[in-house]
Amino acid sequence: MNTLIIADDAEVKNTIKQAICELGLGCTIFETSSPKEALKLMKSDRMPIVFSEVDMRQMNGLSFVETHKRAFPGTCWLVISASKNFYDIKKAIELGIIDYLLKPVDGCELRDVLKNRVVEKTNRYAGNPHTCAACH
Repeated sequence: MNTLIIADDAEVKNTIKQAICELGLGCTIFETSSPKEALKLMKSDRMPIVFSEVDMRQMNGLSFVETHKRAFPGTCWLVISASKNFYDIKKAIELGIIDYLLKPVDGCELRDVLKNRVVEKTNRYAGNPHTCAACH
């Protein structure tokens, strides 16, 4: 299963990669901080899971999701932010984002979100009853 991490923060990237590895999802992880590169990756390979930081140097993660969500149906979008800004959280809910994770990202919380919400959604979309839809 391909997973894309769009983030500037190295700690965020490492926490996400560690959580995915600990769950044994068998994911291929792609990383970028560039919105252009992220879009290029998403067009070249299906990305069932996309993590995006909200505040980055080159873009706002919520704007990226809003702009590209319709082009990639079935993608599980998760955002990460240091801010508890009400309007960002409200926007995330309106966009149907799976979860709004606060920095510093808690590895246990992230594993729970991945296990209980993301894998379930990707299975439903893929029509596959297995634990990891894209890995079978």
